[in-house]
Amino acid sequence: MGNAWFQTHVYHLLLKTHDVRTYRESKETTRVDDILQELQGICFRENEHIDVIQLKKDTQSILKNMAVYKDVVKMNKKLKDDIKWILEGICGRKETGKDCTELKKSTATSGVYQIFPDKTEGVKAYCDMDTDNGGWTIIQKRYDGSVNFQRSWTEYENGFGNVKGEYWLGNKHIHRLTSSGTYELRIDLTDKNNYKYNAKYETFVVGDASSQYKLTVGSYSGNAGDALKYHNGRKFSAVDRDNDSNSKSCVKDWGPWWHGNCSNSALNNAIRDKWYWYGVKGNYAKTTVMMIRKI
Repeated sequence: MGNAWFQTHVYHLLLKTHDVRTYRESKETTRVDDILQELQGICFRENEHIDVIQLKKDTQSILKNMAVYKDVVKMNKKLKDDIKWILEGICGRKETGKDCTELKKSTATSGVYQIFPDKTEGVKAYCDMDTDNGGWTIIQKRYDGSVNFQRSWTEYENGFGNVKGEYWLGNKHIHRLTSSGTYELRIDLTDKNNYKYNAKYETFVVGDASSQYKLTVGSYSGNAGDALKYHNGRKFSAVDRDNDSNSKSCVKDWGPWWHGNCSNSALNNAIRDKWYWYGVKGNYAKTTVMMIRKI
Protein backbone atom coordinates (compact mmCIF):
# COMPACT_ATOMS: atom_id res chain seq x y z
CA MET A 1 0.00 0.00 0.00
CA GLY A 2 1.17 3.59 -0.64
CA ASN A 3 1.70 6.58 1.63
CA ALA A 4 -1.65 8.14 0.74
CA TRP A 5 -3.44 4.97 1.85
CA PHE A 6 -1.69 4.96 5.21
CA GLN A 7 -2.27 8.70 5.75
CA THR A 8 -5.99 8.18 5.11
CA HIS A 9 -6.17 5.34 7.66
CA VAL A 10 -4.32 7.33 10.30
CA TYR A 11 -6.54 10.35 9.59
CA HIS A 12 -9.73 8.35 10.12
CA LEU A 13 -8.31 6.69 13.22
CA LEU A 14 -7.55 10.04 14.80
CA LEU A 15 -10.95 11.45 13.82
CA LYS A 16 -12.46 8.73 15.97
CA THR A 17 -10.84 10.37 18.99
CA HIS A 18 -13.52 13.12 18.94
CA ASP A 19 -15.67 10.62 20.82
CA VAL A 20 -13.09 10.42 23.61
CA ARG A 21 -14.08 13.83 24.93
CA THR A 22 -17.46 12.46 25.99
CA TYR A 23 -16.01 9.45 27.80
CA ARG A 24 -15.34 9.28 31.47
CA GLU A 25 -11.67 9.06 32.46
CA SER A 26 -11.88 5.30 32.93
CA LYS A 27 -13.09 4.89 29.34
CA GLU A 28 -10.52 7.25 27.76
CA THR A 29 -7.70 4.74 28.18
CA THR A 30 -9.80 1.95 26.65
CA ARG A 31 -10.65 4.13 23.64
CA VAL A 32 -7.02 5.09 23.06
CA ASP A 33 -5.94 1.45 23.35
CA ASP A 34 -8.49 0.50 20.66
CA ILE A 35 -7.05 3.12 18.32
CA LEU A 36 -3.49 1.97 18.95
CA GLN A 37 -4.38 -1.67 18.35
CA GLU A 38 -5.97 -0.80 15.01
CA LEU A 39 -2.96 1.27 14.00
CA GLN A 40 -0.62 -1.54 15.04
CA GLY A 41 -2.65 -3.98 12.94
CA ILE A 42 -2.17 -1.76 9.89
CA CYS A 43 1.59 -1.72 10.44
CA PHE A 44 1.81 -5.49 10.73
CA ARG A 45 -0.58 -6.75 8.09
CA GLU A 46 -0.76 -4.25 5.28
CA ASN A 47 2.17 -1.88 5.31
CA GLU A 48 5.31 -3.98 4.96
CA HIS A 49 6.55 -2.35 1.73
CA ILE A 50 6.02 1.32 2.58
CA ASP A 51 9.02 3.64 2.68
CA VAL A 52 9.66 4.04 6.42
CA ILE A 53 11.20 7.53 6.29
CA GLN A 54 8.26 8.89 4.29
CA LEU A 55 5.83 7.04 6.56
CA LYS A 56 7.21 8.76 9.65
CA LYS A 57 7.29 12.14 7.93
CA ASP A 58 3.71 11.95 6.66
CA THR A 59 2.28 10.54 9.88
CA GLN A 60 4.05 13.04 12.13
CA SER A 61 2.78 15.85 9.91
CA ILE A 62 -0.79 14.62 10.38
CA LEU A 63 -0.37 14.38 14.14
CA LYS A 64 1.09 17.89 14.44
CA ASN A 65 -1.57 19.60 12.34
CA MET A 66 -4.74 17.99 13.68
CA ALA A 67 -6.38 19.97 16.44
CA VAL A 68 -8.22 16.89 17.61
CA TYR A 69 -4.90 15.24 18.39
CA LYS A 70 -4.13 18.04 20.86
CA ASP A 71 -7.39 17.24 22.66
CA VAL A 72 -6.44 13.58 22.90
CA VAL A 73 -3.00 14.40 24.27
CA LYS A 74 -4.59 16.39 27.06
CA MET A 75 -6.72 13.40 28.00
CA ASN A 76 -4.04 10.74 27.65
CA LYS A 77 -0.38 11.76 27.60
CA LYS A 78 0.65 8.22 26.71
CA LEU A 79 -0.87 8.42 23.23
CA LYS A 80 2.00 10.23 21.56
CA ASP A 81 4.67 7.96 23.05
CA ASP A 82 2.70 4.83 22.17
CA ILE A 83 2.24 5.92 18.55
CA LYS A 84 5.95 6.71 18.27
CA TRP A 85 6.75 3.26 19.67
CA ILE A 86 4.55 1.67 17.00
CA LEU A 87 6.08 3.71 14.19
CA GLU A 88 9.68 3.35 15.26
CA GLY A 89 9.62 -0.05 16.93
CA ILE A 90 7.35 -1.89 14.50
CA CYS A 91 7.02 0.00 11.23
CA GLY A 92 10.64 1.09 11.52
CA ARG A 93 11.75 -2.47 10.88
CA LYS A 94 10.09 -4.21 7.95
CA GLU A 95 10.82 -7.72 9.15
CA THR A 96 9.03 -9.02 12.22
CA GLY A 97 9.30 -12.44 13.74
CA LYS A 98 9.22 -14.47 16.90
CA ASP A 99 12.99 -14.87 16.93
CA CYS A 100 16.07 -14.59 14.74
CA THR A 101 15.47 -18.07 13.33
CA GLU A 102 12.24 -16.82 11.74
CA LEU A 103 13.90 -13.62 10.57
CA LYS A 104 16.60 -15.67 8.86
CA LYS A 105 13.96 -16.68 6.30
CA SER A 106 13.59 -13.09 5.11
CA THR A 107 16.96 -11.51 5.80
CA ALA A 108 20.58 -12.61 5.83
CA THR A 109 22.04 -9.59 7.60
CA SER A 110 23.31 -9.68 11.18
CA GLY A 111 22.10 -6.80 13.34
CA VAL A 112 19.55 -5.52 15.84
CA TYR A 113 15.92 -6.55 15.28
CA GLN A 114 12.64 -6.26 17.14
CA ILE A 115 11.46 -9.79 17.92
CA PHE A 116 8.17 -10.93 19.46
CA PRO A 117 8.60 -14.00 21.69
CA ASP A 118 4.91 -13.93 22.74
CA LYS A 119 3.44 -12.01 19.76
CA THR A 120 2.38 -9.03 21.88
CA GLU A 121 5.46 -7.75 23.71
CA GLY A 122 8.41 -6.91 21.50
CA VAL A 123 12.04 -6.87 22.59
CA LYS A 124 15.17 -5.82 20.77
CA ALA A 125 17.77 -8.51 20.20
CA TYR A 126 20.92 -8.92 18.17
CA CYS A 127 20.58 -11.55 15.44
CA ASP A 128 23.69 -13.42 14.30
CA MET A 129 22.98 -14.46 10.72
CA ASP A 130 26.54 -15.61 10.02
CA THR A 131 27.79 -18.07 12.65
CA ASP A 132 27.09 -21.74 11.88
CA ASN A 133 24.50 -20.92 9.16
CA GLY A 134 22.97 -18.09 11.19
CA GLY A 135 19.51 -17.63 12.68
CA TRP A 136 20.86 -17.18 16.22
CA THR A 137 19.18 -14.96 18.84
CA ILE A 138 21.86 -13.53 21.14
CA ILE A 139 20.78 -13.84 24.78
CA GLN A 140 24.07 -12.74 26.38
CA LYS A 141 27.15 -10.94 25.13
CA ARG A 142 30.23 -9.65 26.96
CA TYR A 143 33.55 -8.47 25.62
CA ASP A 144 34.77 -5.33 27.40
CA GLY A 145 33.10 -5.20 30.83
CA SER A 146 31.28 -1.94 30.01
CA VAL A 147 27.92 -3.19 31.37
CA ASN A 148 27.40 -4.13 35.01
CA PHE A 149 26.06 -7.70 35.26
CA GLN A 150 25.81 -7.77 39.07
CA ARG A 151 22.10 -7.05 39.04
CA SER A 152 18.73 -7.77 40.64
CA TRP A 153 16.20 -10.50 39.92
CA THR A 154 13.87 -8.06 38.13
CA GLU A 155 16.65 -6.72 35.93
CA TYR A 156 17.63 -10.24 34.88
CA GLU A 157 13.98 -11.04 34.31
CA ASN A 158 13.35 -8.10 31.98
CA GLY A 159 16.81 -7.78 30.43
CA PHE A 160 19.39 -5.00 30.47
CA GLY A 161 22.39 -3.52 28.71
CA ASN A 162 23.09 -2.28 25.20
CA VAL A 163 21.74 -4.59 22.51
CA LYS A 164 24.46 -3.33 20.16
CA GLY A 165 27.10 -4.19 22.75
CA GLU A 166 26.98 -6.05 26.06
CA TYR A 167 23.56 -7.20 27.26
CA TRP A 168 21.30 -9.86 28.77
CA LEU A 169 18.10 -10.50 26.80
CA GLY A 170 15.94 -11.21 29.87
CA ASN A 171 14.88 -14.46 31.53
CA LYS A 172 11.20 -13.98 30.75
CA HIS A 173 11.97 -13.56 27.05
CA ILE A 174 14.34 -16.54 27.05
CA HIS A 175 11.63 -18.61 28.74
CA ARG A 176 8.96 -17.59 26.24
CA LEU A 177 11.21 -18.59 23.36
CA THR A 178 12.56 -21.86 24.70
CA SER A 179 9.18 -23.05 25.97
CA SER A 180 7.58 -22.61 22.54
CA GLY A 181 9.65 -25.16 20.67
CA THR A 182 12.98 -27.01 20.60
CA TYR A 183 15.96 -24.67 20.92
CA GLU A 184 19.68 -25.29 20.88
CA LEU A 185 22.23 -23.21 22.77
CA ARG A 186 25.65 -22.20 21.45
CA ILE A 187 28.26 -20.50 23.64
CA ASP A 188 31.28 -18.91 21.94
CA LEU A 189 34.26 -18.03 24.12
CA THR A 190 37.78 -16.73 23.64
CA ASP A 191 40.60 -17.01 26.16
CA LYS A 192 43.25 -14.41 26.97
CA ASN A 193 45.31 -15.61 24.01
CA ASN A 194 42.32 -15.15 21.69
CA TYR A 195 41.95 -18.90 21.19
CA LYS A 196 38.35 -19.72 20.24
CA TYR A 197 36.11 -22.21 22.03
CA ASN A 198 32.50 -23.23 21.62
CA ALA A 199 30.01 -25.31 23.56
CA LYS A 200 26.81 -26.44 21.86
CA TYR A 201 23.75 -27.98 23.55
CA GLU A 202 20.93 -29.53 21.54
CA THR A 203 18.61 -29.10 24.53
CA PHE A 204 18.16 -25.72 26.17
CA VAL A 205 15.12 -24.62 28.15
CA VAL A 206 14.62 -21.90 30.75
CA GLY A 207 11.54 -22.43 32.91
CA ASP A 208 9.01 -19.79 33.92
CA ALA A 209 9.13 -17.41 36.88
CA SER A 210 7.38 -19.88 39.17
CA SER A 211 10.22 -22.36 38.56
CA GLN A 212 12.73 -19.59 39.36
CA TYR A 213 13.78 -19.75 35.69
CA LYS A 214 15.15 -23.26 36.12
CA LEU A 215 17.72 -24.42 33.56
CA THR A 216 17.36 -27.57 31.48
CA VAL A 217 20.36 -28.30 29.26
CA GLY A 218 21.81 -31.37 27.58
CA SER A 219 23.44 -33.10 24.55
CA TYR A 220 26.76 -31.25 24.59
CA SER A 221 29.29 -30.97 21.77
CA GLY A 222 32.25 -28.67 21.16
CA ASN A 223 35.77 -27.94 22.39
CA ALA A 224 35.03 -25.73 25.43
CA GLY A 225 34.13 -28.51 27.86
CA ASP A 226 30.69 -29.36 29.24
CA ALA A 227 30.71 -26.81 32.05
CA LEU A 228 26.90 -26.40 32.05
CA LYS A 229 26.19 -30.03 32.89
CA TYR A 230 26.62 -29.32 36.60
CA HIS A 231 24.01 -26.54 36.36
CA ASN A 232 21.29 -28.66 34.74
CA GLY A 233 18.10 -28.44 36.83
CA ARG A 234 19.37 -25.48 38.87
CA LYS A 235 17.32 -22.38 39.67
CA PHE A 236 18.53 -18.92 38.70
CA SER A 237 20.04 -16.70 41.39
CA ALA A 238 20.50 -12.91 41.37
CA VAL A 239 21.92 -10.40 43.85
CA ASP A 240 18.59 -10.18 45.70
CA ARG A 241 17.44 -13.79 45.33
CA ASP A 242 19.62 -16.69 46.51
CA ASN A 243 18.49 -20.01 45.05
CA ASP A 244 21.79 -21.88 45.27
CA SER A 245 22.58 -24.81 47.58
CA ASN A 246 25.60 -23.18 49.20
CA SER A 247 25.40 -21.91 52.78
CA LYS A 248 26.69 -18.58 51.47
CA SER A 249 25.67 -16.60 48.42
CA CYS A 250 27.36 -17.82 45.23
CA VAL A 251 26.21 -14.66 43.45
CA LYS A 252 28.46 -12.50 45.61
CA ASP A 253 31.62 -14.16 44.30
CA TRP A 254 30.48 -15.58 40.96
CA GLY A 255 27.68 -13.33 39.71
CA PRO A 256 24.04 -14.16 38.87
CA TRP A 257 23.71 -17.64 37.30
CA TRP A 258 22.15 -21.08 37.70
CA HIS A 259 24.26 -21.92 40.74
CA GLY A 260 24.43 -25.12 42.73
CA ASN A 261 27.28 -25.22 45.22
CA CYS A 262 28.51 -23.00 43.46
CA SER A 263 29.65 -23.33 39.81
CA ASN A 264 31.50 -24.97 36.96
CA SER A 265 30.64 -21.91 34.91
CA ALA A 266 29.69 -18.32 35.70
CA LEU A 267 29.70 -16.04 32.68
CA ASN A 268 27.88 -13.15 34.41
CA ASN A 269 30.58 -12.43 37.00
CA ALA A 270 30.92 -8.71 37.70
CA ILE A 271 34.72 -8.88 37.56
CA ARG A 272 36.13 -8.51 34.05
CA ASP A 273 38.78 -11.24 34.40
CA LYS A 274 36.48 -13.73 36.17
CA TRP A 275 34.10 -14.89 33.45
CA TYR A 276 34.37 -18.49 34.53
CA TRP A 277 34.11 -21.56 32.30
CA TYR A 278 35.75 -24.76 33.45
CA GLY A 279 37.47 -26.09 30.33
CA VAL A 280 38.81 -22.86 28.86
CA LYS A 281 42.55 -22.39 29.28
CA GLY A 282 43.04 -20.72 32.64
CA ASN A 283 39.30 -21.29 33.29
CA TYR A 284 38.40 -17.67 32.51
CA ALA A 285 37.11 -16.25 29.22
CA LYS A 286 38.04 -12.96 27.63
CA THR A 287 34.82 -12.75 25.60
CA THR A 288 31.54 -14.62 25.80
CA VAL A 289 28.46 -14.90 23.60
CA MET A 290 25.41 -17.04 24.39
CA MET A 291 22.96 -17.59 21.52
CA ILE A 292 19.93 -19.77 20.86
CA ARG A 293 18.31 -21.10 17.69
CA LYS A 294 15.11 -23.01 17.05
CA ILE A 295 15.64 -26.47 15.57
